[in-house]
Amino acid sequence: LYLSGIDVDGPPTENRNSDVNIIMTLNTSTGQILLLNTPRDYYINISIAPDSKDKLTHCGLYGLDCSMDTLADLYGIDSINYYAQINFTGFETLIDEIGGVTVYSDASFTSSDYPDYKYVKGENELNGSEALAFVRERYNLGDGDYARGRHQMAVISAVIDKMTSSTTLLTNYSGIMDSLEGMISTDFESGDISALINMQLSDGGGWDVKSY
Repeated sequence: LYLSGIDVDGPPTENRNSDVNIIMTLNTSTGQILLLNTPRDYYINISIAPDSKDKLTHCGLYGLDCSMDTLADLYGIDSINYYAQINFTGFETLIDEIGGVTVYSDASFTSSDYPDYKYVKGENELNGSEALAFVRERYNLGDGDYARGRHQMAVISAVIDKMTSSTTLLTNYSGIMDSLEGMISTDFESGDISALINMQLSDGGGWDVKSY
């Protein structure tokens, strides 16, 4: 599954720079989820012009297929099965709809965009707006975009933990998806989502999430 976060408040179907480029591999047999982040400014061969290089984020300007094919080529993946693309508003809404998330930060820092938002080393309780600032920050962090990638994956992991540990949230997933209408674009079939939800409700337990 390709997870894309675009730098816009408008429709998620709009072709824009993709600031989040994460490949998620979900294995229902082992209960493991792998998250692989590729920094937005990596200068690599792009799929629409194999002999030319550009920043990964610019693939988003040519559409989801360009981003997915470029990452598949980079990592030697035959194909990426699904995608989910979300905009700023959708991200904030998702976090607020599930009641916020608890996210670990390995350093204390202040948001460069929102100076009132200060994060401590350790666990941080974040609402949607605070979480968005958390995953967008790179200038006030020692290793910049690498730290931003870790933060993005930390929030995804926190969302997974929050959703899978709450029967109430799981049974209300359709309501959560309705609240994200016009803010998220995905080709993940509703039947596939229902199957995962039902499996989680039946089997319970957490997922082993590993980030790279």
